[in-house]
Amino acid sequence: AAGGAIDDKEARKLARDTIKIAAQADRRYSGFTCYAALAPHRASNIETVSYQILLGEKKYFVSTDGGGERQQWFALIREPAGGVDEEATEENPTPKLDRLRREFASILTEGGDADGNQWDPFALELIDASDESDIKRRDLYDGAPLLATFDPQRLLSPWAKGSVALCGDAAHPMMPNLGQGGCQATEDAYRLGEELAGVTHTGQIEGALAKYSRVRVIRTSIIQGFAQLGSDLLVDFDLMMTIPFLGPFFLTMTQLSMPWILRFLYTPEF
Repeated sequence: AAGGAIDDKEARKLARDTIKIAAQADRRYSGFTCYAALAPHRASNIETVSYQILLGEKKYFVSTDGGGERQQWFALIREPAGGVDEEATEENPTPKLDRLRREFASILTEGGDADGNQWDPFALELIDASDESDIKRRDLYDGAPLLATFDPQRLLSPWAKGSVALCGDAAHPMMPNLGQGGCQATEDAYRLGEELAGVTHTGQIEGALAKYSRVRVIRTSIIQGFAQLGSDLLVDFDLMMTIPFLGPFFLTMTQLSMPWILRFLYTPEF
């Protein structure tokens, strides 16, 4: 679930190819690379905390209960796209673990990370419980399929062409921090089924697919924006609050709008 079934050699090639593919697909680099693993480990705080975010300068660490005494974790680090880790060798068998241990050096480690931050030991608890081969790295891309296009044809049929249509992450990739990727894919599937249920002739398929994508594109574009904004604010909140007037104003507006945002996010619309 965390990393997929590709080995390190394939992952390094994918990192290089992804930049080219994303440019052709009109995708936007989020600014974050992500390390992830499903650790076979019972978290020390599992009885009181099932979801946790640790925030730091230019990075953050997310963990959630994976069930069966396993812990899913994600380490997001802000850096340019296309970076790769050294290949594991006999002399250096754990390059990814070594980097993560430096990036999330705990308060028990002298000096902390490269920026002088000292992290809660919980991050290293999960990192150290993971095997090097289980940790996968990928750059995170998202997009705004409605707002980023000026092609009239795409506005009429954003994710469909002829008898082919996209759904889920292929249509609207988004940052993972709101937990909405799978949710929006489920909503897509329901709407797709509803539109195709009314088809009585193959000549109607193209119109049904176009309508499906028109119905879904506005909601998913808004949620994409929320997900990216939320990810940026996790690491930039302190900086935002140093801006006179603008910082406090933004915080107040966020607090006032949060009930509406939560209702919008977590009320399914098919």
